[in-house]
Amino acid sequence: MIELDVQLSRDGVLVVLHDLDLRRTTGVADAVRARSFAEIKALDAGGWYGAPFSGQPVLSLDEVIDIVGTRARLNVELKAPEIDWPVLATTLTGTLRRRGLLEATIVSCFEPAALAIVRECDPLAPLGVLWQRTEFAEVWEWARRLDAVSFHPHWMLVSTELVDTAHARGLQVLTWTVNDVETMRDLVRLGVDGIISDHPERFAAVAS
Repeated sequence: MIELDVQLSRDGVLVVLHDLDLRRTTGVADAVRARSFAEIKALDAGGWYGAPFSGQPVLSLDEVIDIVGTRARLNVELKAPEIDWPVLATTLTGTLRRRGLLEATIVSCFEPAALAIVRECDPLAPLGVLWQRTEFAEVWEWARRLDAVSFHPHWMLVSTELVDTAHARGLQVLTWTVNDVETMRDLVRLGVDGIISDHPERFAAVAS
């Protein structure tokens, strides 16, 4: 799978970008939602990483789908201020359904209330609850109410008991963000169903 974040441009395009503002990747101080997609598209989002990447644009979700096709499933995290949640949920579920990817794509978020809006938009959208707190009673209740398919805890929270509890509730455990090979091995032994990593080639070596 490919994990990515989406938010809305000023004109309602699903923009694939982690940060709520454009400063870190493009050097522009504006919020993503303050610019049209055409304006965002004209910015250099690769030069900060190195000269060979200079001129790389920010992509829309539709452009990512055009590139990836059905070669990999997507895990789409909602990354937007609360005021945008209703339009974001409607636009995202509509796009995924139009592209024939709704039931193959996990929609995740740290804000269960945002996922509740996604659930209102589409009863078939697979939802994943992101979590980084040590209290779990709330996440189990949200997962039940949302009819979620997966639970996405920070890797430092993962234990055999946590994995067993999630599995007993019918939830896959997809943990984040793990780049250390030994930690990956430990998490596999604990029974997680997936690991989100910046270095999937390292996990491929562990999994083989």
